[in-house]
Amino acid sequence: MSTLTPGSSGVMTGVLASWRQAYRAGIERGLPSLSPVRAIVRSLAVEPHSRAYPILRLLLLAVGLHKRTLLWLVGGVLAACLLGPRVGELGRGIQSLGSVSLGWLLAAALSSLLLYPMAAIAQMGAVHRSLALGRMLAVQVAATFVAQLTPQGIGGMGLNGRYLEKQGVGRPEALAAVTLNMAAGAFVHVVATVVVFVLIGRDLFAELDISITWPLPLALACAMMMTGAALQSPVARRSVVSPAISAARSAAGVLRRPVRAVQLFGGSAGITGAYALTFVLCARAFGVEVSALDVIAVYLGGAAVGALVPTPGGLGAIETALVAGLATVGVGMVPAVAAVSVFRLLTFWLPILPGFLAFRWLQRRGLL
Repeated sequence: MSTLTPGSSGVMTGVLASWRQAYRAGIERGLPSLSPVRAIVRSLAVEPHSRAYPILRLLLLAVGLHKRTLLWLVGGVLAACLLGPRVGELGRGIQSLGSVSLGWLLAAALSSLLLYPMAAIAQMGAVHRSLALGRMLAVQVAATFVAQLTPQGIGGMGLNGRYLEKQGVGRPEALAAVTLNMAAGAFVHVVATVVVFVLIGRDLFAELDISITWPLPLALACAMMMTGAALQSPVARRSVVSPAISAARSAAGVLRRPVRAVQLFGGSAGITGAYALTFVLCARAFGVEVSALDVIAVYLGGAAVGALVPTPGGLGAIETALVAGLATVGVGMVPAVAAVSVFRLLTFWLPILPGFLAFRWLQRRGLL
C-alpha cells in the first residue's frame, strides 16, 4: 500500500468538502488531481458510429465530476433530513444499551473486507484470460473510491474496463466483461431476494388460496405487449437490448468454461453474502435480536431501493430504507439507526481513503 505524496492530503480534504475546488487547487499547485479519473472514462468512449456498447454513454457522465458533486451533496442533505432527527438519539441509545459489543463490531469489520476479494474473483470470472489476483484486488479497492464520484457505481465499472484494456483485453471484450459482471451481480441479488423472502413467507404462502381468474392472464398479456412495444423503440434497443445481447453472448462463453462460471457467480454471491453478513453483525453489535433472516431480507430490500436512486452508493436512500426495514421487523429506532450508521461507515465511508491510495498506486505503475 502506497503512502500519500506531499500535499495530497489537501486533495483528500477537497474530496470530502468540494471536488471542484480541490480540482482547481490541484492544477494550480501541481498536486495530484482527479484528471486521471476523467481520462479513464474518456478512454472508454465509444466511436459515434458504434452502438454495440451504449452503456458507455452512461460512463461519460463521470467526466463532469463537478456536476456529480451536486448529486452527492443532495444525497447527503436528503440523508441528513431523513435521519437527522434520529441520529441525535444515538448517544443516548448507546448508553441505554449498556455497552456495544466490540467483538461483534470487529467481526463486522472483518466481514466487510471480504467484499474486495469476492469482487476481484467475480470480475476475473467474466474474462476469458487469466489475470493476476493481487492486482485485480487492488483495482476493486480503487473502484470503491472512483465509484463514490458517480451514481450507481458507473465510475467503478469504467475503472475495471480500463484496467482490463491495460492487461491486453480488447475493448469489446473488456466492456462485455464489465457488463456481464454487473448483470451477474444483479441476477444473484434477485435470486437471493426471492429465496430469502420465500423462506420468510413459506408459512404465509402455504395458507394462501390463490384462484386465477380471467383478469390476471389479461393483465399479464397487456404487460407483455407493452414491454415488447417499448423494446422496439430506438432508445430501448440502444440502452437495453444491445447491452443485454452483449451480456448474453459473454455469459454463453463463460458458461462453457465451468471454472469461470464458478468464479463469476460465486464471487457475485460472495459480494451479496459479505454485505448481508456485515449488516447482520452490525445489528448484533447493537443488541438487535431479531432473526438473522429478517435482517438479511431488510438489507436485500434496502440495497434494491438504493440501486434505483441516482446518488453515489445510493446515499440517503439506502440509509432510510434500512432503518425503516429494521423498524418494520420490530427493531427499535435507536439501535436501528446505530446499526445502519456503522454498516455504512464500514462499507461506504471508510473505504474511500484506501481506495484513493490504491488508485494512486495503480496509476503510478501504469496499470490504469
